[in-house]
Amino acid sequence: MKTFIYVASIFITIFMFSCNKKQVKKDQIEQPAQETSQKIDDVNFSTTDVKETDIRNPEFVSNESIKPIYFDYDKYEITPQYAEILRKNAETLKEKKWTILIEGHCDERGTIEYNLALGQKRANVVKEYYIRLGIPESNIGTISYGEEQPVCNEHNESCWSKNRRAETKVNMGN
Repeated sequence: MKTFIYVASIFITIFMFSCNKKQVKKDQIEQPAQETSQKIDDVNFSTTDVKETDIRNPEFVSNESIKPIYFDYDKYEITPQYAEILRKNAETLKEKKWTILIEGHCDERGTIEYNLALGQKRANVVKEYYIRLGIPESNIGTISYGEEQPVCNEHNESCWSKNRRAETKVNMGN
């Protein structure tokens, strides 16, 4: 597993620097609902000297209160529908103070390298969104599985749409 993560990281790094795809800027991320007492733009967070959480040893599992989000084909933008789901996820995550792992997934179309890079972009945009909602960056890890962990194996749009997702897994023992 360590070898896979290492190799995947190398592919992702090489591909991301050679890809001319549009990058998401912080101001392009869909803002959460304004019903909270603090605007997202007023949240103070800093990435200085903060390292991503170590995902090599802890066991991260699904939790029924933390929902996945889904993406359009070849996209990694968070839509308003899924921004609301992430906001609800963040409330639970802040309350429980769990360490989390955000997994980026893709459908089977595209090369292995492309899908690993796209999955990482999906995981990263969710991570950034959680940070803006007040989850400490030090509690968040990311990984891309590309097309390697589908939830559906049929070859049609209905199935592919289920595989284009970001899942937030938790480590409840931290």
